Amino acid sequence: MPNWEGIEDAATMLPRIWLIRAKDDDVWKPLRKIDCKALNESRDESIAIEYHTGEAVLIEGGRAMADPNNGTVCFNFIDRPATKLMPATWFTKEEKKNQKEFILHPLAEADSWQVELLYQNAVRASSSLGEGIEDILKEEIILESDTEYKICVVRNGGLLCMRKRPIKSTFLGIGEVQFTLQRGYGQYTIEGEDDENALGDLTHTIFVIHGIGEAMWSKKEVNTMSMCDELDQLRMTVNKKKVAVWREECKKAEKQKQPLPPPPNRIEFIPIEWYDKVRSPSHSLVTSLTAVTLSSIPALRSIANDVIFDVLMYLTPEFCEAILHCVTTQIIELYSTFQRINPSFIAQGGKFSLFGHSLGSVIAWDILSILKDNIEKDMPKGNASDPINIDVPESPTRVYSLATLDKGAAENPMGYQALAKGAENDSKHGTWGPCLPKKMLQTIPFTPDMTLFLGSPIGLFLTLRGAHPVFDEMRAVAEAERASLIPCDNEEAEPPRVFDISPIICSPFSLPTGALYNIFHPSDPVAYRIEPMLLPEGVDNDEFPPPLFLSPDGKSVRLHVKARQVGDQLFKQFGSLSNIFDKSVENAAAAAAAADAEAARKKANAAMNGKAKTPERPNFSGCIKGRECSFRLGGRSTRVDFQIQPGVIDNEYLSAVSAHSSYFCNDDIVDFIIFSTRERKATALHQNMNV
Repeated sequence: MPNWEGIEDAATMLPRIWLIRAKDDDVWKPLRKIDCKALNESRDESIAIEYHTGEAVLIEGGRAMADPNNGTVCFNFIDRPATKLMPATWFTKEEKKNQKEFILHPLAEADSWQVELLYQNAVRASSSLGEGIEDILKEEIILESDTEYKICVVRNGGLLCMRKRPIKSTFLGIGEVQFTLQRGYGQYTIEGEDDENALGDLTHTIFVIHGIGEAMWSKKEVNTMSMCDELDQLRMTVNKKKVAVWREECKKAEKQKQPLPPPPNRIEFIPIEWYDKVRSPSHSLVTSLTAVTLSSIPALRSIANDVIFDVLMYLTPEFCEAILHCVTTQIIELYSTFQRINPSFIAQGGKFSLFGHSLGSVIAWDILSILKDNIEKDMPKGNASDPINIDVPESPTRVYSLATLDKGAAENPMGYQALAKGAENDSKHGTWGPCLPKKMLQTIPFTPDMTLFLGSPIGLFLTLRGAHPVFDEMRAVAEAERASLIPCDNEEAEPPRVFDISPIICSPFSLPTGALYNIFHPSDPVAYRIEPMLLPEGVDNDEFPPPLFLSPDGKSVRLHVKARQVGDQLFKQFGSLSNIFDKSVENAAAAAAAADAEAARKKANAAMNGKAKTPERPNFSGCIKGRECSFRLGGRSTRVDFQIQPGVIDNEYLSAVSAHSSYFCNDDIVDFIIFSTRERKATALHQNMNV
């Protein structure tokens, strides 16, 4: 029996390989093996299909739906055009210029059946009981999909092969383009398939909101990954690390003759895209922007129009509302789609989380602010008959004109708009949430188990919104509420020891989320802190607690980072000692000047003759020293701000170039996500995170 060329799969029942491509000029690529098996099973009506849904089959772990009847693949969670789908068993080999690599072009299914029949006849004819191959060599098949070519069996040295030739042959075949056919696709691997198949059940789903510049990063001519591509890479990295650790644990268990640990849980990342919804080319704003943009230096002007303009749009109430409505609607729709694909997810304890990158973190903050407002408006409120509220001062007065620009604002207030009381001539209006034309009733359908802000400018936005006085007012109200609970008949007597009488330092403000982390690279020029906004105004900058270093368990800080911390502390201590003598004269002069100023102030106050006095701001200088700050905003974690650990050799200015766009590929963040989304038992996550 002669040998064959191009037979990659010699099985009697040749399985179909399913392939996809987005455009006609793209190369066909095979689906994952598990998806090919599911599609092949869907063709056999006698087999019960676990992943069968009507006429379509779920593939890519539920992220896509393949319709073998229509030959299309639709994506469930991303806005991409449907790709073409086709099965194949025989392929045409097209050699590349280097003749070492080749491209496989699938034959249409009808042509593949005819080629397979000719191949089986040739195998039988060349067998021991066959009648010989000579008659088979004379047979030809005209392709239905390409009528200019024919298929025949030819001898190539001592081998037999299937060849694709033009029907109209040239003299002696000179100049003819011939192709060798291949049976079966051959061995192949899809990156990330084995790791994802090794994981256990899906237990955590994360919605990720992109930031500024996605309109630019999504362009084909820009050599930068879009957020969808980054999340695909992040998913594979997370799966790879999970499986690697699990396999090591299995090896240890086998050596110790213990039961194997269960496979780790699976995490799904779903992108939320809003740039193309509010920046449609047909939108009048985009049309006007294009018209007024100068034609010179187009690359730089594209950065301004596609990146910086996103922030300017969000600062306007109308477009802020449009973006929030777009993102909220997408989350609701994708949440519903996810539930339809995974109907038992919530019943089995599955959790949802919310991530935001760059401007996307501000959008996530505002979405949680709206959710907080809608949750608290339905909560029972205390009244004067409630003894807890007898001595409680009035809550901060709402300023609805800042929240809503419509005339009915007073009738439809927003909870995230407030007036922070100050001096008579220094009252400040502030808000921690967005400024919208009208009240937004639509909210996301879940409370996030975890909220992650990456490279976030929220601190800058809260400063512009005047949120600091509002958070201070909340602290004052909390102090008054606590004071009203302390039983003390004698005002001069000390309160009972069971009551904590230390002043409240951190604002009690919180958002509806199980945990909240503001993670940033120290060199990221777009990132800002949040914790100082929750501390009293007037606290010196050098008194703020430093951000914690990000690590999975809060303790595994790298050695070079610890060494740098020790060096900074020593330098600070010796620096302060060296300055004591130098500042002694300055301090004496300052004390004398302060005494003169105090005397002048008392004299001026005595001359006011009963006039109304302006209340002084409390002085919080030194109030944090020796105290541990605990922020309610952090949920399960007592801290909010976390910085990525720098490298051994890390230049701040060089790192600033790529810091803002490298969060999804950072190993510390990947490890933190794996640790934070693991299945929690009885212990809570991150009760205390230490530097």
